[in-house]
Amino acid sequence: MSPSELALRLAGELDRNDPSPMSSRIVQAVWLEVVQGFIGSGERLPTVRQLAVELGLSPRVVERAYEQLSKLGVVATRPGRGTFVSLAPPSAPERERFLELERRCRELVTSARALGFDVDDAIDLLAEFRANSSDSLTAGDGQ
Repeated sequence: MSPSELALRLAGELDRNDPSPMSSRIVQAVWLEVVQGFIGSGERLPTVRQLAVELGLSPRVVERAYEQLSKLGVVATRPGRGTFVSLAPPSAPERERFLELERRCRELVTSARALGFDVDDAIDLLAEFRANSSDSLTAGDGQ
């Protein structure tokens, strides 16, 4: 499957009304394409910029999705050559960890919205926590 064909398939699968972060939706869509055999091991994915343009998204959103897919072992990036479906699928425990994190992120977004904040506010706060290191994360919970 060519990178453009993949982008078209993903565009058709991404539910724009889904409240979860678009990067997570891309991860799920690519994962399904791989496990269902539509994308084979070793196949090249579109570049971050290509996919962002074809989906009408920020390149950073696609970059986050590719980073998560890489952490899950679904893809591997070869500098100067591209991003390819890797030979090593993620382990069952790694998939479960990812699904649990995704569930908790959905809960965070729901809670933030109930308080009158949006997803970007939650992302900004998480980025602030990351910038201030793990000390900031434990300071607020009394540890």
